[in-house]
Amino acid sequence: MLFTDNHLQHLTEALSQSHDVWAFDGRTLSREHLQQRNATAIFLRSVTQVNSDLLDGTGVQFVGSATAGIDHVDTDYLRSRNITFASAPGCNANAVAEYVMDWIDELQIAHTAIIGIVGFGHIGKLVAKYARAYGMHVLISDPPLQDSQYVFPHWCSVVPLAQLMETSDIVTLHAPLTDTGPHPTLNLVTSDLLDVCKSGALIINAARGGLIDERHLADLVSAGRMNAVLDVFINEPNIDPYVVERIPHLTPHIAGYTVQAKEKAVSMVYEAFTGSPWTQQTQTAAQPLPTVIAPLLRLNHTNFDDVRRLTPLRKEHRTPPTWEELDVLDP
Repeated sequence: MLFTDNHLQHLTEALSQSHDVWAFDGRTLSREHLQQRNATAIFLRSVTQVNSDLLDGTGVQFVGSATAGIDHVDTDYLRSRNITFASAPGCNANAVAEYVMDWIDELQIAHTAIIGIVGFGHIGKLVAKYARAYGMHVLISDPPLQDSQYVFPHWCSVVPLAQLMETSDIVTLHAPLTDTGPHPTLNLVTSDLLDVCKSGALIINAARGGLIDERHLADLVSAGRMNAVLDVFINEPNIDPYVVERIPHLTPHIAGYTVQAKEKAVSMVYEAFTGSPWTQQTQTAAQPLPTVIAPLLRLNHTNFDDVRRLTPLRKEHRTPPTWEELDVLDP
């Protein structure tokens, strides 16, 4: 029996053509559910924690996460049990980068602004491309990438996080959430770092809740000291009403929700499991950036998942420039 998250409807339909499939609620899936129906594979989203508590004593041999991030998956545990794992790295990178740039346009930030990008992975690179094409000066903070001797584009300035926070007109977070290793990111942007930001600076978090001191950010925004856009929150779906009431620009973890990103995610895990190409087509009406969703979150902060589920998919409308095109732009 294959288990699929009930939000992955197109994947469920495709797998049902050749397998027995059971659709589950991603937040309530338990080991007992998997055992009772003799699950052999599960396909899920980031709302499901995959670890020994879920999988010990089950027959699951494949886990497919239709997500770019995998901090909800204990990959060491899966390896120790020889459980095959597949995810969808980069599937929503352009969607999230567009989300950031669309908010910059919506809030009428000047294209001469300095943008600080924290994390230079799939998404951070695309944000940098779009910002550079706008004419922005790009600052980068990514210590792990620096440690790897990565060669950053010559038009980026790689700086310490404190300098980035102090100098940038826009700070956008695109780091994974980690609490171990040489460069943990849990509580990365502290109240002290927020306090050194420019007056009027814009903070965007479309990465993971837990990267930033949300309450202090909310206080600064409420005081008119800076502006903020939050798509992710600590302790989702139990988001903090103190934060929701004080930050005007909020969305319910949908920065990566586009028709194209959804298609890429399900196709990548489907192909990893079946070995066959994805041939389904997701037919979904696309909507623009949901800038008016914040009042719904304020009214329904205890129903975060419902607001998220009811937020329409967007359709991507930007194509990033190539590195070569950007390299020849005037500084």
